[in-house]
Amino acid sequence: MINSLQKGLEKIDIFGQTITLNMNKNANYTTSFGGFSSILIICLLSIIFFSNISDFFSRENVFYDTQTTFSNDPHEMVMNDSNAMFALSIDQSNFTTNPFFNISVEQRIYTRSLDGSLNKTTIQIPLQPCMLDRFNNVVLNQGIDLDFNDEFNYLGMNKWLCPAQNYKFQLEGTYSSEIFKFIKIVVTGCKNNSNSSYWNPKCADELQKNNYLKSEGQFKLQVFQINTMINPQQARNYKTMYLDSDMYFSFVPYKLARLANVYYRQYLVNNDQSLLPYQDIKTEEVIIRKAEDFRDLTELGRDTDNNFATLYLRRSPFTEIINRNYQKVGDLLSYLGGFMQILKVIFGFFIAFYNRTSMLIELSNKLYDFKEVTNRSFLRKVALSQKTEQRGSIPDEISNKLQNLQNTDLEKAEWKQFIDKLLERSQPIRLNIKILINQMSCGYFFNNNNSEFFTKAMLKINSELDLHNILHQLQEITKLKSVLLQKPQIILFNFTPKPIITLGQDHTVPTRLEVAEDLNKQSYIKASANQLNEELFASLQEAYKMVTEEMEDSPNINPCQRTINFKLTKQIDSELGKLLKNVRLSSYKINESNNNNEIQEDHT
Repeated sequence: MINSLQKGLEKIDIFGQTITLNMNKNANYTTSFGGFSSILIICLLSIIFFSNISDFFSRENVFYDTQTTFSNDPHEMVMNDSNAMFALSIDQSNFTTNPFFNISVEQRIYTRSLDGSLNKTTIQIPLQPCMLDRFNNVVLNQGIDLDFNDEFNYLGMNKWLCPAQNYKFQLEGTYSSEIFKFIKIVVTGCKNNSNSSYWNPKCADELQKNNYLKSEGQFKLQVFQINTMINPQQARNYKTMYLDSDMYFSFVPYKLARLANVYYRQYLVNNDQSLLPYQDIKTEEVIIRKAEDFRDLTELGRDTDNNFATLYLRRSPFTEIINRNYQKVGDLLSYLGGFMQILKVIFGFFIAFYNRTSMLIELSNKLYDFKEVTNRSFLRKVALSQKTEQRGSIPDEISNKLQNLQNTDLEKAEWKQFIDKLLERSQPIRLNIKILINQMSCGYFFNNNNSEFFTKAMLKINSELDLHNILHQLQEITKLKSVLLQKPQIILFNFTPKPIITLGQDHTVPTRLEVAEDLNKQSYIKASANQLNEELFASLQEAYKMVTEEMEDSPNINPCQRTINFKLTKQIDSELGKLLKNVRLSSYKINESNNNNEIQEDHT
């Protein structure tokens, strides 16, 4: 039961470790080029990350969405000194002192009863000459660093009319709503006894008015107002206020009358101030007149007209909702993570290709020796020279050294000579730009000997790493055990102890691979060529001595063992075999010479 439960838990383990092979005693193959590229990418990412993190904390990145809602009965919208300001005038000189016409502003409230009757209420809104401070106070109340000094003075707006201080415009509903509130601006004939307690002008005489009409051909009602533009994508100062001068209406008394409806939209700006996943929303209401929210009608005048131009300010049935939020910490991490993955994909392809090619070249050089053979005659010469060297006696230069060198010095000299030949014997594959281009072009460019060696080595490595080939080799080992060992021996062989790991110094069997690694280390750190691994050579020399002595001096040795020893001495590298043989002979002669000297001393 416990075993079944354990097996079931193992099947649903999502943290299972992937089983991989190692290279150079590491799970990952790394190169200096990859490390240098990694430093460059980390520096690049650091610069980008610093910029984005700095923008994140300074709230530079803003996301927004907008939506427009419609209502047949829009709610009330109030315009006052804190959020709006209007300036009215007739295009003439000395309008506030000697006007051609009177301008009146009325607050109209229509209340519709259930029986359909309509109750109308009119509230007169007095006017007074405009003052600069009232315009500047509007933008200050909206938190905008702006003033209208230049525009106000240039246009001479101190001679225009503005709503009296603490005014209030109420805009609500539509004509079919239960409550309909709007503003009516009317241009009428001038009368000296104005109903306004703030503006008591003296009307211009008819001669002045007729002269102006003859020269200009028409009169003009001008309406300036403070309007607002919203740029939700800007992190700061997303509101811009300006003096809107697009509304003007031409009229001719009793000949041409104007009627216009101007609609004002309410913008609800929801600002999420939080950088964390939760919301901290502050809502701001802004009143804006858009250019398309304008309906104008021109009528032929009549002799009975009292109103020469009429302007209605109404609440638009459309409401704009803008949701603004700063970049959240989750969005920042997602963006940086995605950007990092993109860089890894773009640059990682080339770096991974370089590392993979470098790994395969190093693996090929460690597993195989490469030698360029141009023809068969050269191959025969090499084989004959190797046989002559193996059958020959000690070279003359070695014989000369025997007279002057001690045994230890001779071993060092021969060992160094073997290392030099080991470096010169093989032609390893060189990693360069040509072989990289050759691999990237699928062998189309720079197809030289170096690339051909690499291609053949890759085919051989892939063949030897094939699962079928590996399993076949394991089967061959099993067959070899059955041929060499009897069943009782196989049973004992299967129960031999596992390798033991101790806390002391490990005693490993020396291999040829250690020599190559030592040579690479010396070339990397530029160590002295005389620093040789004498312990490794001593082990190799001792093993060669024991094998040859057992083969030559033991008459009772098993023939099979003698054959194996003979094949081993022939299988090793020719230069190495000659070196070991020469060192053994020199050691034998030196020992024999010492023995003869001792005998002579005894006789003496």
